[in-house]
Amino acid sequence: MKREPLEQSLSWKPTSPSFILGALGGAFMLFLAVRGFAQPVAAAQGFGLPLLDVGDAVYLHIKAGRDLGIGLMFVGLLALRMRTALGVVTLASSVMPLVDCLVTSTSGRCSIPYALMVHGSAVVYCVVAAVVMLRTPRPVLEPHAALER
Repeated sequence: MKREPLEQSLSWKPTSPSFILGALGGAFMLFLAVRGFAQPVAAAQGFGLPLLDVGDAVYLHIKAGRDLGIGLMFVGLLALRMRTALGVVTLASSVMPLVDCLVTSTSGRCSIPYALMVHGSAVVYCVVAAVVMLRTPRPVLEPHAALER
């Protein structure tokens, strides 16, 4: 008898904590992308590196593109119900806010507490969300299946 992988045999529901964490992460990345394209000066300030020259706002479009790609990747993996893949992507993505934290905190234009609050909290969120997504769920038994045992 061939067994289905646990991931395929269980339905990953939108009400699941891991799904909600992934959806919040994806929605936030899409928000950052839209803000980066629409309001690059405000986005730079929120990021922790206020622009020295308004003409440099074009660089925020690069970050907005990165955020858009990540947000769409999250949405795609959520739509395909690929919990484990989203967990791996989320864990790998934690490197980005870690680097952002190091860059902003050493730039001289952002305080270390602010960098930790903004980017450090993003690292913690990514790691916690990834652990929740990568955790192996317990199989859900149908009531009649439990009686047959």
